Amino acid sequence: MRRKTWLPRLFFTVCALCLSLRLEAADPRTSAYPTEERLFHISRSVNRNLVCYDVRLTADGQLDTEDPVKVYWVNREEHPGETNGLNYFQRKMAYGYKLDRIADEGCYISLTAYPDRSLLLRREKGHYVCALLIGGRAGILRELYVKASPHNPLSVEYVELRGESLEDGSALTERISR
Repeated sequence: MRRKTWLPRLFFTVCALCLSLRLEAADPRTSAYPTEERLFHISRSVNRNLVCYDVRLTADGQLDTEDPVKVYWVNREEHPGETNGLNYFQRKMAYGYKLDRIADEGCYISLTAYPDRSLLLRREKGHYVCALLIGGRAGILRELYVKASPHNPLSVEYVELRGESLEDGSALTERISR
């Protein structure tokens, strides 16, 4: 008789826990809204909004070498899930990119805010990724985290590159201070 009392309680407790974890994972304030085309995103210390970089493909599924990246904002605060394009200032001074050159394996781009490092857009295991050296190791970029100065949100203390190793899939991180 005693077993019958705790078994339903355990069942309902486990169900409630699973439901709460599922709801937390779907929370638009924390979700990165990943897409099939997502190369990487930029998150910042000043708010939870994201700047997303998605690969742009032609109708036949090949890399669009004229305009290979779609860049846009994902709102995770005022209007969670809403997307917006970049304005002129954001494109030219902060979050835009430049097509450096086209190569056999894909194309090289550089970010407006950090033109010193080239990023290679290439097909890897059936989908496009952004390959570069992270901490001296060949990796796939997943996120750039920008830590702004608490006294001046336009001043950057450091940028952290986050990704995974092309060799074994392990996590890679590199902090770049200005």
